[in-house]
Amino acid sequence: MCRVGTGSTAVAHVVPRRGSSVSALSASVQAARRTLGPGSYFHAGPIPLGPVARGGHHVPDRTRATSGGAGGAAGVAADRTWPQTGLREAGYDVRFVGAGGTGFVASNGSGALNYPAALAGGRWVLPCTDPALIGVEGGGNDATRGATDTQIGGGADAVISTLTRTYPTSKIVMIGTLARGSADGGARRTAVDKVLGAHAADHQVAFTSAGDWLTRYGASHQLPDRVHVTQAGHDLLAGVLAHRLITLNLTSTDLMHQH
Repeated sequence: MCRVGTGSTAVAHVVPRRGSSVSALSASVQAARRTLGPGSYFHAGPIPLGPVARGGHHVPDRTRATSGGAGGAAGVAADRTWPQTGLREAGYDVRFVGAGGTGFVASNGSGALNYPAALAGGRWVLPCTDPALIGVEGGGNDATRGATDTQIGGGADAVISTLTRTYPTSKIVMIGTLARGSADGGARRTAVDKVLGAHAADHQVAFTSAGDWLTRYGASHQLPDRVHVTQAGHDLLAGVLAHRLITLNLTSTDLMHQH
């Protein structure tokens, strides 16, 4: 793992390539890379990983993954949220390196910076080698904080461009903003999902929209505080994400065959 600090922005989920020392990551960076000892991870956000050394033992060739900002809420542990569980169901080992309340623009007010600032400041420790898959997820907190389309697009652009430059052989997938459908009160969250989808299309990056999932898959009643999803809701949506990764040919098996 490497701690990367740069003057650029970026954040994401990541899944490593076969034979790499890490499975996945959740942010971006370009700049001086400093190798840390096995298992030395900076727990600050979402991130996917591959084969890693634990206590001197080599773990079988599997990928880990992280998510950007989808931390535990409503009594749900971070490692059981839908992004992480969905990635595991797609065959990946997952490591979280994000922070709740953050996004492409939003910081959480408790010291955790937004994706670009956290990455630029070297707050996250990232893989030193190209992950097989990088998954970028977020947008909900940006919607809540009133971030504009331009601000969100700028943050996403910084993330994707930096990740592409830093990990040129990695696959990248953007995961949209979880929301109700537009006719069911999705409002700004659904709009942000579309902003991210348009950005992904413009940059020819794989994208899976989540802008109507709460309505489409009957999970809109799984919001006890009208914001955070229950464990049952996370489990349901994890299956949806895993299926989407299958249709996009982005499971760990798919990527292993590609390399």
